[in-house]
Amino acid sequence: MLSKKVALTGLLMTMSVSSFAHANCKASPLHEDMDTLKTEMKSLAFEVKKEDYASADARIDRIIAVLKDAREEKPYLFTEKGLEGAELNQRMADYQSVMDDTITAFVALDKAVADKDASSAKMALGEIGNLRKKGHRAFKADC
Repeated sequence: MLSKKVALTGLLMTMSVSSFAHANCKASPLHEDMDTLKTEMKSLAFEVKKEDYASADARIDRIIAVLKDAREEKPYLFTEKGLEGAELNQRMADYQSVMDDTITAFVALDKAVADKDASSAKMALGEIGNLRKKGHRAFKADC
């Protein structure tokens, strides 16, 4: 009976610590920016597919603004790992480099949309998808 109580208490403590860490990650400005980007990207992909270039152009401007804001945030993974000093500075530089590449890819998409070039727009979206994967693999915490 005692071992069941100990096991249950341990399980509850683990769940509460996990929930606390998860809540901190979800409460970050970067997480909010990424949620916004996720929503905007779904709509953008639909607009590009339907060749609704006017809507896509306005959405790209909003996405670039969010990316520039997110570029200045510190990924929660760095806090979770306790990065400091030179290591933190190097990882932030790596993160900002990926964000800069992503912004550049959106600028290319913006040009393709302005030119109403569906083929180039689809290629740019593919590159953006690759950069998203690269960034998430390197900098996303398990929240």
